Amino acid sequence: MNKSDFVGFKQVFLFEFMTGIKKKGFLSFLAVLCVMGFVTMPAMVIVGNIRGNDGAKDGDKPKSAIESVYVYDETDLLISFEDLKKNETYSEISFVTDESVSYDEAVAKLQENSDSNNLIIRAQYDSEEGFDVTIVHANKSGIKNKELDNFEKDFKEFYRDEVLKNLGVSEEAFDYLSRKINVSVLKMDKNGEFSEEAERISLDDYFIMLAGLMIVFMFINMAVGNVATSIATEKSSRVIEYLLTGTRPMALLSGKIAARLLESAITFLAAFSCYYLSQLVCVLITAKGTVSDSTSNNMLVVASIWETITLSKIIVALLYFLAGLVLYTIFGAITGASVSKLDELQEAYKYYSIVMVLCVYADMFLVIMMLSSGASEALQNFCAIFPLTGAFLTPAFVLTGKVSIITGVIALIIIIITSAAAFVLSSAIYESMLLFQGKRLKVKDVVTLMKKQVVA
Repeated sequence: MNKSDFVGFKQVFLFEFMTGIKKKGFLSFLAVLCVMGFVTMPAMVIVGNIRGNDGAKDGDKPKSAIESVYVYDETDLLISFEDLKKNETYSEISFVTDESVSYDEAVAKLQENSDSNNLIIRAQYDSEEGFDVTIVHANKSGIKNKELDNFEKDFKEFYRDEVLKNLGVSEEAFDYLSRKINVSVLKMDKNGEFSEEAERISLDDYFIMLAGLMIVFMFINMAVGNVATSIATEKSSRVIEYLLTGTRPMALLSGKIAARLLESAITFLAAFSCYYLSQLVCVLITAKGTVSDSTSNNMLVVASIWETITLSKIIVALLYFLAGLVLYTIFGAITGASVSKLDELQEAYKYYSIVMVLCVYADMFLVIMMLSSGASEALQNFCAIFPLTGAFLTPAFVLTGKVSIITGVIALIIIIITSAAAFVLSSAIYESMLLFQGKRLKVKDVVTLMKKQVVA
């Protein structure tokens, strides 16, 4: 390819962009995203206030399903659980510190009673590693994962406060104080053995990643559909022959892709602006009176999301999203060019659809696995780096910190290289496919074109 291959790019880009933003489908999609971005958080705040008020009328907060907690503290600290029991959720839990039963004996007893709602906590201190807290629970207990996550978080904060109460201000005590508290959760498997669970994501992160996946999927599916339909329509009406008199095929391809990228960028900025304005509405709603606990939780979820987001993460996620959009749009362009009639597009589109749906399902399965039982870091990194699956999920992974910024950059480099290679490869067949008329080109025919042979 050289510069002359892109003659007519500007004209194609402007035409495709102006035509695209005037379509009812694009305007409807933009309106829906903007409404969702503006309404979602205020609605959560209002519903949180209503639930909070109902809860206040009904009385106490819901009680924890945890019945008893057997504590084995080997740090020699004086720990009192009265402060933790002041939390209404844990007010009815019995904290047992009876040393007549050893930690190993308690774990063995829990193994025998696999449906027990009791927990076993062991706290240790290491001069190099700091505080290490282990929570053991049965595999068939009625304690939900969300409830266990909340208890883990609350216990960690409570234990930190107790450590502060027990320590002085000497240099040695300060060093002791600065040690981090590690919490590990052991779960019993089918064989009755306890092992540390893979790190599970919170319910908030689950919804964030699932929502991000579906939004990216909508963007890609809309852009690919527009490009494929546009090319198939031009071939079917034979307008393409007129266009090629003054425009190079690569200018057609790159112009259409660039128009879709700009449309996506405008849609993203508009939806984000509406979301930002919704935060101002939330501030006005919460400023009118006392905020309920449910509302506070909703606002804290939003605050915690932004705590993990940095400018570098936003840049990497945005560039990755655009690169993924380019990659799938190239596939859509080749699909549209492989047909001679518009009514053949649906048949040709099914192969692309199968690949895209399989990749989306794989990403959804990974997110569900991360919520329910945790997923290995190797599997997360693979799905993030592999371009076909990463195009839908990696932006959310990067923003939520589920993959490191280094992994995100590596994934970005790989998908850029893949998109560039796909564009160069498509250029070898795109021109021949544009003017081809007759039966729909199949995969073997496309391969033949790539080899510069004649399709029979």
